[in-house]
Amino acid sequence: MDRGDAVSEATLFRPSGRGRLPGWVVLHGLTHSGRHHLSLRRFVRAIAASGNAVLVPDIPEWRALHVAPAITVATIRAAVRSLHDRDDVDPERIGLFGFSFGATQALVAAATEPEVRSLLAAIAAWGGYCDLDRLFVFHMTGTHELDGTTRTLAPDPYGAWVMAGNYLTAMRGHEEDHALADALLDLAREAGRAQIPAWDPVYDDAIRRVRLTLPPEQHLLFDMVAPLTGAVRGDLDYTRVKALELADAARRTDPLMDPIAFLPHVGVRTLLAHGRDDRLIPFTETLRLSRALPRASLAGCTITSLFAHSGGTERGLGPIGLVRESARFVAVLSRILRLL
Repeated sequence: MDRGDAVSEATLFRPSGRGRLPGWVVLHGLTHSGRHHLSLRRFVRAIAASGNAVLVPDIPEWRALHVAPAITVATIRAAVRSLHDRDDVDPERIGLFGFSFGATQALVAAATEPEVRSLLAAIAAWGGYCDLDRLFVFHMTGTHELDGTTRTLAPDPYGAWVMAGNYLTAMRGHEEDHALADALLDLAREAGRAQIPAWDPVYDDAIRRVRLTLPPEQHLLFDMVAPLTGAVRGDLDYTRVKALELADAARRTDPLMDPIAFLPHVGVRTLLAHGRDDRLIPFTETLRLSRALPRASLAGCTITSLFAHSGGTERGLGPIGLVRESARFVAVLSRILRLL
């Protein structure tokens, strides 16, 4: 798969013994295992078994936890074109499925790349974000708000580790804090290799060791981004200021990180979904996406309590609630597949 600057690998899943099939490009997330992530492979195999060709492009920058949204757009363009040009794929039935950061980048690609937009019949965006400032504030404070209602949830620190690791040195006054940025990315890579959630206390010893290697003037910011398990967060107003500074640094460095200006130009049918207990990106971000997309492009928006970002199940649903949410989840997947 040629994305312009390099030839990238990809994995194709398809059922055997069938003719031309609808095709889906599925984006892996910001994770060390990339397209080989076990949960992702199970998912795409299920999509393929239902009668689809599924292409999962490799994004090496994402496996290295480098956000690189401009490269993401080029990869999406190359993957969609590659699937479209296959003899065993129906070129009129190509979809793009993005999870988390990939969900938002799928929408950005459709808005900014005419070729992507012209080749796609549909987009499925699961767990994406709409407002970069609000996303970073959630990463560092655990608070998110919609329509005047503020909610609090212990955030998955993985998001803060990755984003601060990428953009800390673009913050004014932190241009030389490379050791701190590298240390945060190392924590995120370790979580990816271990396949243990970043909020698990197993990482507390590593966090303590990293802190000891940093100069005292970096401790305050490090504690905001990588608090120990159960630690009481400090001044939330000050933390919010630093989160907004980090978001501004990301926006200046990579304008494609902030989707809000691009969303009105998504001219592809889009189905949105999100897990209510997502600790990496709050579900209110998908509700914002549903309001920011053109009305003609929005094919539906579903918030489910069954699956959070990492695939966890909300505690306290009970047997009846579990059955109800399972049915809702199956219905969402059915609607996604029917987009093509």
